[in-house]
Amino acid sequence: MRLGPALLAKEYGASTTVLREAMILLTGDRLVVSTPGSGFSIPELERSELKDLTLLRCHNESLALQLAIERGGLKWETEVISAHHIMTRIPRRTLENPEVPNPEWFNAHRTFHSKLLSGCGIPALIDICEKLSSATEIYRVYSVPMTRAAKRDVETEHADLLEAVLAHDTPRAVALLKAHYETTEAGLLANWPA
Repeated sequence: MRLGPALLAKEYGASTTVLREAMILLTGDRLVVSTPGSGFSIPELERSELKDLTLLRCHNESLALQLAIERGGLKWETEVISAHHIMTRIPRRTLENPEVPNPEWFNAHRTFHSKLLSGCGIPALIDICEKLSSATEIYRVYSVPMTRAAKRDVETEHADLLEAVLAHDTPRAVALLKAHYETTEAGLLANWPA
């Protein structure tokens, strides 16, 4: 789907320059595609890319989480607990329409996962993990109807992950993190449109 900066500028009450700059930034996160001569568009979702992104996230975030558990101190643990608490207080879906994801929850969810990794203390690794997280954002939004249909208990997944992290049970925490991402991938692939 093509994204016209002029139409978006009018819709959001911003200048076309601002919208073009925003879309350029989004191309860096793989949320928008820029094609010479054609402009900006929404990327097409692909099964192979989802598998590759999940593999990379599991690998890199497992290392970051392992190091965070080793290196993170009380301040880091407090930030992780706080981020989890905020996430649990925000409904995952809008009250007006339970089928629509709540953007506030998605932001809190991303913050929780970011805080989990922040304790590793390696800015380059954190940046890689953030880029991969951004690249999978569109897939996570797409997965909301499927996770609802599958009766997935995301809240328990996060609570168990937090418990393992605070207990410094690195093997369990890493396994839970990987399972969290792989479950999302499996749900998407099982319900991928023909």
